[in-house]
Amino acid sequence: MQKIIILGGGGHAKVLIALIKIKGDFEIVGILDIKLEKGTKVLDIPVLGEDNILVDIFNDGVKMACIGVGGVKDNNMRSRLFDTTKNMGLEIPSLIHPNSFISRESVVTEGAQVMAGAIIQTDTFIDENSIINTGAIIEHDCAVGKHTHICPGVVIGGEVAIGDNSFIGAGATIIQGVKIGIDAFVAAGSVVTNNVLDNSKVMGVPAREIND
Repeated sequence: MQKIIILGGGGHAKVLIALIKIKGDFEIVGILDIKLEKGTKVLDIPVLGEDNILVDIFNDGVKMACIGVGGVKDNNMRSRLFDTTKNMGLEIPSLIHPNSFISRESVVTEGAQVMAGAIIQTDTFIDENSIINTGAIIEHDCAVGKHTHICPGVVIGGEVAIGDNSFIGAGATIIQGVKIGIDAFVAAGSVVTNNVLDNSKVMGVPAREIND
C-alpha cells in the first residue's frame, strides 16, 4: 500500500480521508496545514506540520500527495498547491469514490477528485486537479478544465465546456451546450442558459452577470 500525504485539513480533507479509507489503496501518513496545530488529529490522521516540510516528507519516502483544499469561490490555493507538489516530484493520483459512476468512455485525469454519488456520462473529460463533488451530474460530451470545482448537486447538461479555475456553486444547473469561461463563478442555485465569459460572475434564474 502506497503512502500518501494530504495537503489541507478542513472539511474537504475530511471527505477525502473517508474516501481513501473506503478505497483502501493508500496509507495516509498525515496532514499538512498551516492553520492546524502540529500533533492534533483530523479523523484520527495526525497533523505533521506546515507545507514547508513537504520536501522532508518526500525524502523520507512518501511519493504521493492529494490536495485537501476544496476551494470556496476561489481555486487559486488549490491550483498553487497542485503545481508546487508536482514540481517537487510527488505524484497526485485521481481519487474516485466507489459509489460514483463514470462512463468507460470518459476520462478523469491526474489529481481530479470524484465524490460519492457523482455521475459522469459518456465522452466527458475532467482535467487535472478538479473536484466533482457529492451528487453532481455531468452529462455526455462535456469538458471540465483544470482546478475547477463542481460543487454538490450541480447538474450539467450535455456538450458543456467549463474553463480552468472556475467555480460552479452548489445546486446550479447549466443548460446543454453552454460555455463557461476561465476563472468564472456561478453562484449556488443559478440556472445558466447562456455562455459565461472569462472572469465573470453570474447568479440567478436565469443567471445574469453580477459585479462585486
